[in-house]
Amino acid sequence: MEKNNLILDIRNLSISFRVYGKITKVIDQISFSVAKGQRVGLVGESGCGKTTTLRAILNVLPSNAIVASGEVFFNGRDVFKMPAAELEQFRRKGAGMIFQDPSSALNPVFTIGDQLKTALKYAGQGKMDKGALYQQVKQALGDVYLADPERIMDSYPFQLSGGMKQRVCIAVTLAAGRELLLADEPGTSLDVTIQDQILRLINQLVLDRHLSVIMVSHSLGVIREVTSFVNIMYAGTIVESGDTGMVFRQPKHPYTVALMNCVPKLTGEGIAEGVPGRIPDYAHPPLGCRFSPRCPYAQEICHQERPPRSEVGPNHWVSCYFANEVM
Repeated sequence: MEKNNLILDIRNLSISFRVYGKITKVIDQISFSVAKGQRVGLVGESGCGKTTTLRAILNVLPSNAIVASGEVFFNGRDVFKMPAAELEQFRRKGAGMIFQDPSSALNPVFTIGDQLKTALKYAGQGKMDKGALYQQVKQALGDVYLADPERIMDSYPFQLSGGMKQRVCIAVTLAAGRELLLADEPGTSLDVTIQDQILRLINQLVLDRHLSVIMVSHSLGVIREVTSFVNIMYAGTIVESGDTGMVFRQPKHPYTVALMNCVPKLTGEGIAEGVPGRIPDYAHPPLGCRFSPRCPYAQEICHQERPPRSEVGPNHWVSCYFANEVM
């Protein structure tokens, strides 16, 4: 991938947290990039560091976080080294996040219209007269296919359904004309029918506006449907990455295979099984591969040395000493 085509480039990022006097090593030397207009998936079980990665991109980590190493480049500029004014501008118009719980993302004491107006003003588009600003808010709600936008503008969040609130959150994020969309499990709190509508909406808006997107999910079906490139994450490390179709057809890391075996079959054949064992203690992670205590292919080297990232096919990389043996 050409460097000048990258909108985001994460290099060897490691993040720890101070928790009850201990240092927990949550993110361990992850690297991946996003090209302009590309849809990238970040998938893994709960607690593997997906949301922390997104927060690092925006440089909004909590106060007990420690960036031990690494860089996050947005359009060639390191987010961690941006002056305050540049960082604020980056958050205004560069990248924005859609959170998984729309109820907590919206302020309950302000109307939807007021919150959208504030978002537009924050993005530098609020210097227009009231009539033009009203029309822009109305257009933003129409862009996410909300019927009767005038009524929505005068409504408070509690007066809207979960799906409507999530559409409002998408409108707030996109109204500023951002280049990179960070979607943090945007349909998790919704029922499956509304979740499908929201994901289709995001996908259509990304295609129409030529946006770049990082879609975070623990749902393999969602990732396969809406992304072209996927990173498989386990316990703060990226264990496999590649074109989405290739990774799903020919997974080469034992964790990826185990994750896919957890998905129930539509035909009802067999019983889906969980991955034996448990995730490692982040305060005392394994020296080598973090999946080695649960891996059926693990040998002595896996417990002692971190496996290098190696290419196993066109645009397909795996961090595993025994990738060629994985079935």
